[in-house]
Amino acid sequence: MKVEISGIHIPVTKDIDDFVRKKIKKIEKYLRNITTSHVILKCEKDRFETEINVLTKGSVINAKEVANELYTSIEGAIKKVVSQSKKYKEKKKSHKPLRPRKTVPLEQFVAKEEERPALLRMRRKLAKPMEVEEALMQLEVSKNSFLVFLNAETNQINVVHKKEDGNFVLIEPD
Repeated sequence: MKVEISGIHIPVTKDIDDFVRKKIKKIEKYLRNITTSHVILKCEKDRFETEINVLTKGSVINAKEVANELYTSIEGAIKKVVSQSKKYKEKKKSHKPLRPRKTVPLEQFVAKEEERPALLRMRRKLAKPMEVEEALMQLEVSKNSFLVFLNAETNQINVVHKKEDGNFVLIEPD
């Protein structure tokens, strides 16, 4: 993890640098893919402000703390970042991971030329307007398993299908 520490109106001494780096290592326990951490230390009059920005591959975590002492503001900001990191880790853990889909070779779906069914014949007939009962009687008399007709009540194309058990099914559009 790359840690960048900068000070505004405050010199960043070796002690401050070591303290910040030691404290910021706590975050690595909760976030694995940390790319960089920016720590900005500010001194204005008699107060110290610490701002921490942690960049990971999945998110950005920001925290800011103001205190009367420098080390107190650093620890407060680190606590906030650790708290946000815990929440982020729990959130990631609670969501189900995406599983890779099983890949099926394309050859299974592409039918070979000799396996494709061919259209043998095409018949065009006018759909006669008739009642459903009349269509059922016509289908009983014929050898066909279905009949396409124009429903006289709804003025739509319907299909009556004769099942193997002798019952009929009426198919009409929505």
